[in-house]
Amino acid sequence: MILKNLKKAFIKNSRLEGFTLIELLVGSVIVAIASLAMFTGIDYIQTSSHRLRIKERAFEELKSYTELWKGKIAADDVSEGGDLSYSKVVCLDHNPPFQENECKNEATIFADINLIDTQNSNAKRKGVKTRIEWETVFGATQLIDFYVEQMVFSE
Repeated sequence: MILKNLKKAFIKNSRLEGFTLIELLVGSVIVAIASLAMFTGIDYIQTSSHRLRIKERAFEELKSYTELWKGKIAADDVSEGGDLSYSKVVCLDHNPPFQENECKNEATIFADINLIDTQNSNAKRKGVKTRIEWETVFGATQLIDFYVEQMVFSE
């Protein structure tokens, strides 16, 4: 009888209100999987955000460069030669953010200007095709291009 009471007391005391090793390991695995999924999502969002920021900056640079050439054409400040090509290198992302000397993402902007045949009109017009090319972090080449026609206003 004493042995039975000892067994009951031992079994009751050995089963304390805690977790077993297996329960702790399973819990740790679940937390690790959830953390991995969360960090993967955060990394994807940061990469997508960076890619979008670079594309937006490239769009603004290209729009500005196109407006520059439209203004030059309107003012008749472009040579009268045949097809003309220009290019310019711009920085899309500085590294570190406030240091202007180091560029993290460079892009090249191209402008091709050609005289448009205006047989039925006295107005002289030129076509401007501008494009910007840059490389992504993964090595893929990105491209945005515009085409506009601008009248030449001469005095």
